[in-house]
Amino acid sequence: MTSTQIKTTGHFPTGVPDAAESSNLPQGSEKRRLFAAAQLAISSQLKPQTKSIDRWFVPGRLEFMGKHTDYCRGRSILGAIDRGFCFCVASRSDSRLRMVDVENGLSAELDINTVTDPALHKDWTVYPATVARRLAGMAPMPLRGADVAFISNLPPAAGLSSSSCLIVGFYLALARSNLELFATHNIALPQDPLELGDFLGCIESGRSWREHSADKGVGTHGGSQDHTAILCSRPGQLAEFDFFDSCQIAAVALPDHLTFVIGVSGVSAHKTGSAGAAYNQASRRAATCVKLWNHFSQRKEKSLESLFRSEPEGMDMARRALEEQKSDEFSVQSLLSRLEQYHAECHVLIPAATAAMQRGDWMEVGRVVDESQRLAETCLHNQVPHTQHLAASARRLGAVAASAFGAGFGGAVWALVESAQADLFIPNWRENYISTFHRQNQNALFFKTGLGLPASELPPIELTAR
Repeated sequence: MTSTQIKTTGHFPTGVPDAAESSNLPQGSEKRRLFAAAQLAISSQLKPQTKSIDRWFVPGRLEFMGKHTDYCRGRSILGAIDRGFCFCVASRSDSRLRMVDVENGLSAELDINTVTDPALHKDWTVYPATVARRLAGMAPMPLRGADVAFISNLPPAAGLSSSSCLIVGFYLALARSNLELFATHNIALPQDPLELGDFLGCIESGRSWREHSADKGVGTHGGSQDHTAILCSRPGQLAEFDFFDSCQIAAVALPDHLTFVIGVSGVSAHKTGSAGAAYNQASRRAATCVKLWNHFSQRKEKSLESLFRSEPEGMDMARRALEEQKSDEFSVQSLLSRLEQYHAECHVLIPAATAAMQRGDWMEVGRVVDESQRLAETCLHNQVPHTQHLAASARRLGAVAASAFGAGFGGAVWALVESAQADLFIPNWRENYISTFHRQNQNALFFKTGLGLPASELPPIELTAR
């Protein structure tokens, strides 16, 4: 097992590669339009103190497999997609964080040193507020703010990790503004991309990280899967990550004859509010399994994965533990279902999928993914009729494999299809879906995507006087 290594920029060691040094520079016509819009917004609306503008592209992520496994310290198979966020950032000398959501015409401002409770922010600003509070809490001195304009072509609340993109983007903005201050006070920021992904997952969920205590997150009890995919993915590849040892297990290049199509259901999959409560229930079921299992076995393990690794006959002991112990919140069957889904996903299906991809057996990949989807529906209980229909109909229409992904309770489904058939597959899949779920006609979205770059820094630009 080897940790993912990504070349860092010479002047900003955060684990984010310099896209200017890559032949896969994310500068297609659509991204040029997005960066131009963000550049115009930061120059005309924010009128920054400095004329030097830093730029980052932060992609959405595709969860191939790994449904609710990362916060249990299990495994996932991940990739980055072509779509994402374009950030333009200018450092400030004061503590103001001024922000413009270019696509929606929204602006906001906060003092990064005085954020008391990120949950008081009821919109997208909860994410920069969470990052600001955590970084300020790490520092013995007041931090400097930034002017940030961002724009995205990711559909919001679609399970493509737009929320974690905001966490990553605003971390990059504030870390850049305060790099010298952190260095002066010997406060180490993560440099390895896997390490950074874990750190940002802790920021979003509010967990402790190393010597830094737990703090208020955005309100969801998640892991670092999304941040790892955003920071560690490679163009054209799916990679299996282990969140117990924080390492990459394997990487598999997607063959040219296959491509991904994303079907966005139109059912919002927010990770805050009521949907966040449903997400957290899946997390609490896992935590309850650990608590009851520990009580039964007199252990002090902290995750499902550590329990399975410490006990060779883990499933048998776990069943006995859950049947003998009682939970005030969940039934025995509910806990057993959660345990069985996790064990099958991490210890059976993900290794099988990786092995099948490595030997080019895509029919077997489809069979394994079907079982993962079935367990999400029958044991994890995070699916809605819309995502169930999308996954099943994609397979009927000829997809090699298809699965819902992300937190669930709405969101999107990926379909792996023959590249030559993708342009025909998309309208057929969309028509099949819309004919069944008429109300989602306005918000449903279907598009092709490659497996693209991780979060990448583009060369800075100089604003001209207006």
